[in-house]
Amino acid sequence: MALIKKTVCIAIPTYNRERVLVDTLKSVRALDPAPEEVLVVDQTANHEKDTEEFLERSEKEGWIRRIRQQPPRVTTARNRLIAEAKSEIVVFIDDDVELPKDFIAQHLKNYSDQKVVAVAGRVRQNKEVPYPRPWGGKWPRVLDYKYLSVFSMERVEGVANFMGCNHSAKTEVLRKIDGYDTNYRGQSLFEETDLAVRIWKAGGLIVYDPEAHLFHFFASVGGCRIPAVGKTYPEWWVPFNRHYFAFRHLRYIREFWWCLFFKDLRETVLRKANLKMPWVIPWAFLSYFYSMFQAARLAFKKESEERTVAKIS
Repeated sequence: MALIKKTVCIAIPTYNRERVLVDTLKSVRALDPAPEEVLVVDQTANHEKDTEEFLERSEKEGWIRRIRQQPPRVTTARNRLIAEAKSEIVVFIDDDVELPKDFIAQHLKNYSDQKVVAVAGRVRQNKEVPYPRPWGGKWPRVLDYKYLSVFSMERVEGVANFMGCNHSAKTEVLRKIDGYDTNYRGQSLFEETDLAVRIWKAGGLIVYDPEAHLFHFFASVGGCRIPAVGKTYPEWWVPFNRHYFAFRHLRYIREFWWCLFFKDLRETVLRKANLKMPWVIPWAFLSYFYSMFQAARLAFKKESEERTVAKIS
């Protein structure tokens, strides 16, 4: 595939990351070809001295643009990056990654096919992630988050999933479908898949390209992880993202009932932390069904507010 010339923005939302953020930005600066823009939405209240000095120096040299934003939330940070980007392609990465020098080239080559509107890149990381179960039939599209492995070496066209730390898309398409859905809350789960599914529903072609890879360090401090439930977030937030995604995208297929009344119930209400304290399980059950009610309410409200999405293929 020939490399097509399009302007590229590397987009990085960051929160409470220090040395690993500096290393990520150094990796970005070493890219060849270099991006036309490097945007950082910085949601950290106060950086360590060395990190702050590096960021300020990088801003003065003009090779990054830093945007301060509070309160920290990954969906609003990514939407800010979409709004601020001046380039034709936005490449989203996390703030704890290492990039090969040809990272941009590997993403860009896919856009030589004018039908391609987004690319899901491969992720290498030092945390074991279970591989999705195999699929022997027609590609399931809306259920790609269950079947598509973003760690495999097989190139797949026409998918509806990508991982937040490594994906790219045409800026105009992201704006046309209103970017990330900010109804997802707490620990960030499903909002990337939600975006991919909406691109697919609008007729956009997404390619999973294993050659567009990076290494994800999965840093233990900072990022988007949720603190212990009950300290910062209520119990009903635990299953909320699963419920909201199901009401948004799975209502007309059998998987909807499996997720809501068996799989998600088992994995949230009967999760290990609750089983260690069985007296909280009745409250977890009540919270689960309250979460389902709130997810349904917001999902139907979102549908009523959405403008008709033009085909983008």
